Amino acid sequence: MPVCDEEETGSLTTVTAVTLNPDTAYPCLWVSPCCTSVQVGKIQPNLPNNPERFTRYNIVLGSESFSSGRHYWEVEVGSKTAWGLGVATASVNRKEEISLCPDDGFWTMVLRDCGDGTSEYEACTDSEESLLYPSKPPRRVGVYLDYSRGQVAFYDAGDMSHLFTFYDAKFKEPVFPYFNPWPIINGHNREPLTIVTPHWG
Repeated sequence: MPVCDEEETGSLTTVTAVTLNPDTAYPCLWVSPCCTSVQVGKIQPNLPNNPERFTRYNIVLGSESFSSGRHYWEVEVGSKTAWGLGVATASVNRKEEISLCPDDGFWTMVLRDCGDGTSEYEACTDSEESLLYPSKPPRRVGVYLDYSRGQVAFYDAGDMSHLFTFYDAKFKEPVFPYFNPWPIINGHNREPLTIVTPHWG
């Protein structure tokens, strides 16, 4: 299993307890009381427009920031037709239009709903489109961060097959886990994103 390969990581990677920070959530995102699940709903009109809240995109960040070490967490994506996962730097722009790519402080993998009944997986790199072709749609995705090496990797947590790795990220500040449940599209994609304990954790 790649995230537990001692030669690769130097030691056994600890599963990191990750929760969601409701104060960062876009106003139509509803975070569960235990802060482990998020889904799209109606706009919550009375939320304060605090500095850390995203106001352009369906984004919520984790509560815990990482500035060292190796970390791993898993997210149940189920049968959603669109989602985004990864990490974001603390200083990302939360109020204006951005790309979800490293140039703007995001290292993310997404499933896009093409609007015609199909979806496509993509790693959001700074270069041309980086489409991914998993052997089967992952229902649970593992995210692995090695801060010092500048690596962000994604796995199908069902069988730990590798999906994509960002290499050589030059992190200069803390990063937070990133979650984007994507909008509801043609009545679909209502399911939540849920942080789960790995089967082997």
